[in-house]
Amino acid sequence: MTNYRFQTVWWSPATIDRIWEALANYAAWPTWWRGIQTVEVLRRGDESGVGTVLHQRWRSRVPYTLVFDLEMVRIESGRLLDGRASGDLEGTCRWTLIPVNGGMEIRFDVDVRTGRWWMNLPIPFAPRVVRASFETIMCWGREGLARTLGMPVELRSTDGEGHRSLERMASGVEE
Repeated sequence: MTNYRFQTVWWSPATIDRIWEALANYAAWPTWWRGIQTVEVLRRGDESGVGTVLHQRWRSRVPYTLVFDLEMVRIESGRLLDGRASGDLEGTCRWTLIPVNGGMEIRFDVDVRTGRWWMNLPIPFAPRVVRASFETIMCWGREGLARTLGMPVELRSTDGEGHRSLERMASGVEE
């Protein structure tokens, strides 16, 4: 299986409560996050949300829809959403909110493997396509979150390897 690790860091002057409300309301993601086609709650978890299982369908510009389930394994209200993915993506996804410079840092870490045999074929350009797709989805998410909050959400960094330009290209901004 092919492994992928991505990190996206955003910053917003919005309050932690407003950001948490948007991120923790999974079922509403498709209303503001382009590329997330559906989020269906398959199982409700405990009072904190731990144990909740979400069936999701994501699609960027690549003509394939990723279908996966995300089980929430750890939730710290206003601070952390930690999930385990299975299906087309297998691994972990984590949202972390940290107060920084009078606003909130919104960090999304992904450590996944592709789950279908054809996604793991030794195609030389495949990692670039996967990275570009992830950056596109995250660009759309940042734009949608900014609209939802009515406040700016700035890109601070992506995976630390200088790939910030991919999000700019995906949004049509030239460097």
